[in-house]
Amino acid sequence: MAAYAVKHIVDEQGPLLANLKAIRKTPHSYTSREPEASEAAAGGDVYVVEVRKEKAVRTYWLGYKYQAREKYAPAGGGVWKGGFRFRNSATPGDRADGVYFEVLPQITDAALCQWLSTQTPMAELPEPLIEQLEAVIGAHAAAAREYA
Repeated sequence: MAAYAVKHIVDEQGPLLANLKAIRKTPHSYTSREPEASEAAAGGDVYVVEVRKEKAVRTYWLGYKYQAREKYAPAGGGVWKGGFRFRNSATPGDRADGVYFEVLPQITDAALCQWLSTQTPMAELPEPLIEQLEAVIGAHAAAAREYA
């Protein structure tokens, strides 16, 4: 099953943790990328990465991981807040698979940061980079929280 990285850009969308209450209940992410949104909704893992710009340097922080089960488009053919065409999410009302962080760990792996810097806001992750993201989760396991 494919896995995807979704970038949450702080300068455009505000801090990821501002949405923590909703994320804990039903993790979700937004994109305008098709077919990635449909493919992710078939049970793909989604890693949501906060992108911060500090001076001229971009840094990457792992916010949460969840297994997508749904894809929604807003009613009436409109767009979601932020101009996105699709919302992927876990199944509302079911316990989501994955973890979230209340204090985001920084992604420091050079290859992963380089890859993130060249990708669209939602992109399929190559297998070695999935392993790097899982290593971040493992290294910060004490801070990782499971969904309720």
